[in-house]
Order: sequence, then structure tokens, then C-alpha cells
Amino acid sequence: MSGEILNSARNILAYAEELKSFGSQLPQNKKIELLNKIDQECSNVYRRININQNDLSRAAAPNLSTVKKPLVLPKPQIVLPKQREIPVSAVSQTVAVPEFTSIKFKNVTKEEKKKLISGISLNLDELKDFVKLQKAKAKGKVTKERIEKKDYTIYQPSSVGKTANKAMKKFADRLINNYPNFFKVMFGHFRMVEMEILSRSYVSMILFFTLISFPGIFLFFLALNFAFHLNILVILFIAFFGMIITFVGFYFYPASLISGKSKKIKLEYPFALVHMSAVAGSGANPISIFELIADSEDYPELRKEVKKIMNYVNLFGYNLTNALRNVAATTPNSDLKELLNGMISTIETGGDLKGYLKEKSNDALNTYKLDRKKQVEALATYSEIYTAILIASPLLLLVTLAIINSIGGGFGGLSVVTIAWIGILGALPLLNVGFMFFITSSQKGI
Repeated sequence: MSGEILNSARNILAYAEELKSFGSQLPQNKKIELLNKIDQECSNVYRRININQNDLSRAAAPNLSTVKKPLVLPKPQIVLPKQREIPVSAVSQTVAVPEFTSIKFKNVTKEEKKKLISGISLNLDELKDFVKLQKAKAKGKVTKERIEKKDYTIYQPSSVGKTANKAMKKFADRLINNYPNFFKVMFGHFRMVEMEILSRSYVSMILFFTLISFPGIFLFFLALNFAFHLNILVILFIAFFGMIITFVGFYFYPASLISGKSKKIKLEYPFALVHMSAVAGSGANPISIFELIADSEDYPELRKEVKKIMNYVNLFGYNLTNALRNVAATTPNSDLKELLNGMISTIETGGDLKGYLKEKSNDALNTYKLDRKKQVEALATYSEIYTAILIASPLLLLVTLAIINSIGGGFGGLSVVTIAWIGILGALPLLNVGFMFFITSSQKGI
């Protein structure tokens, strides 16, 4: 038994000498193999010693009172040579472990940055702004109010409105109080188009520009009097008439924007409704539907109406149905008004908002497809009219003028050459411009 222990000790010393002699040149797998063998031999030595102890205890068992306590041999302490650090280059290439603190992993290429940013749907400018904000926050230059996201929007005062208020606010307030019915219609149009200025400030601007228009127009025509030689009374009449036109133009300006705003909302309405239907289908709260639309940049005109809803809820404390009701009363688009009123009824009665929005989105998309089909058919008709009137007719006219010129004569006291130049330089350009305006105006309503 002692011979086996001695052999195990010799093997341990041999393995240790091999580790010590080769050092860093020893392959990693060979090094692990030798360490496992040393551990196995140590276990064998310890097991043999325990067996010897058990044999001694069994031999002394018949006379336990006279036998001394068996001698417990300590576990052999085999001192192995100190393990040297093996560089990564000496390790097999198949077991290479990357160092995540190295420069290789800190310096990411532009292509890798783009892939990472696109993978998390993050804008690079937003990432830069976030880094700047965090640095400023660490230096204590950013207050808590700047970091917190506001759920509402506040219009910034206009410099022109400030100037007009300083000069005409008293007169504007007096006019509004004395003639409320006169300004009531304008204020109704004012709320529909959502002009970024207070209604009373707008009245101050009307009075301010009306007042300065009179001397401005008078001085302008007085400077041109050297060419036209007009009478001073005529210039005064023109200035007074221009002042009236200025007042009327400002008064009806909000009403002129309603039609354009309604048409822009109509173009964005089907796609925004599909977006809202998808959000509602995910099980989100109704207010979250409008938050996502307000944060989206895809609906520039419709999001203004949605921001009104968010302002009513987050700034003025309205519940969602009352906010929808107020916006539905002022929106210029009839389809959006119908949608908001339908959402109010669905929410208040506990109906299926997801199904309602899905049905409305399908109807809106079908309507949009029909409108685009009508537009294409109308353009096809207009192209035939254009070909007949502005391409074939001028060619026929030129051939006719050439025949008349060959036999001699004129038309209406004008020569053939004069008529041809009038048609080429005057009539054709005017007809083309008029046709373009006609197509543009006819397609706006579709």
C-alpha cells in the first residue's frame, strides 16, 4: 500500500516538473490535462491513507479499552510550482475570449453605429441631444423642469402681437366689448384655423395695420406722383380705400384659411385613422391613441387638432370625452368631426372602440381610393381637352395663316405675321397658364 502512495507522489512530482519546465510554451489543453492528473493522484494518495487508517482501527477493535487512539495522518501537502500567467497569444485561437474593455470594443465604426441605432428605432439627432442633456445634467446646468416632459403645448408670444398690443390694446378691448356680435363670427373662424395668436391680440393687429396702412399707401403713391401726376385728393382717396381693404382683408383672413385646412386634414385623415385603429387594436388606452398621433410627424395638420385634445386633458383638466366634444365643435373638417363624435358615443356607452376605429379606417381608405380614381379619370379627360385645344388647334391655326399669307391678305386689318406673333407670344402662354390654374383648382376638392 505504501508503494502505491510513493508511486503517486512520484507521478505528482513528474507532472509538476513538466509544468515548470515548459512554462508559457505549454499549450492550454495540455496544461489542463496535467493539472487534472495531479489532482487525480492527490486524490489517490488521500484515499490510500484513509484506507490504512480504517485497517488500523479494525485491527484494534477487540480491545478498545486498552488500545490507544489511532494516529491520524495529515493530508499530504504537495507544493506545486507557481502557475505562470499565459498570454492570450499562447492560447489556442479557437478558445479566444474578447476583452470588452479594449479599444476595439469602445471604438465602434459608423456602419455599426447606424445598425445599432436603426435596430432600436432611434434618431441620431435625438441620441446626440440626449448625450448633451445628460452631460449638462451631470454638471448641474439643467433644472428638473427642463428634464421633465410636458404633456401640453403653449404658444409663444409674437413680437408683432406685442407691438400691436402696446399701441392698440385699449381700443381693441373697447371695440370687442361694444360690438361683440361683429367679432363673434371672426372669433369662430379664428378657433377653427388655430392661429398661434390670441384673438384679442389679433384685433389689436387689425387696428394697428389699418392705421399704418393709410400713411404707407399715401406716401407710396406720392412718391410715384412724378410719373402718374395724380391729384392729391385722388391719392388720399386711394389711401383711404386701401385702409378699408386692409381692415376687410384682416377680418376675413381666418375664414379664408378654413377651406385649405379642411382639405389638408382630409388628405391625412385616412392614414391617421389606420394608425389609430392599429394602436387601439393593441389594447392601449384611448388617450394613448391621441398621444401617439400628437408625437408623430406624419400628420402635420391633423396633429394640431389632436394637440388641442391633449391640451384640454393635460393642461385644463378635462376628461377625454369633454375634450373630444370641444375639438369636434371647432374642427373645420366634417369627417374628423364625425369621427370624434362617434368616439364620444362609443366611450360613454362602453362600446368596442377597437371595432369602431377599424370600421371607420376601412371606410376612409375606400373613400380615399375612390377619390384618387376620380382624380385620375378627371386628369385623363383634361389631357384630351388640352391636346385638342392647346396642341392641335394652334397647329391648325398656323397652317391656316400660312395659306392666307401665301395668297395674300390679312385678317381684321392685321397682317398674318402680326396675328401669328400675337398668338404665339400672347394667346398660347395665357391659355396654358389658365389651364394650369383650372386643373389645380379642380383637383383641390378631390
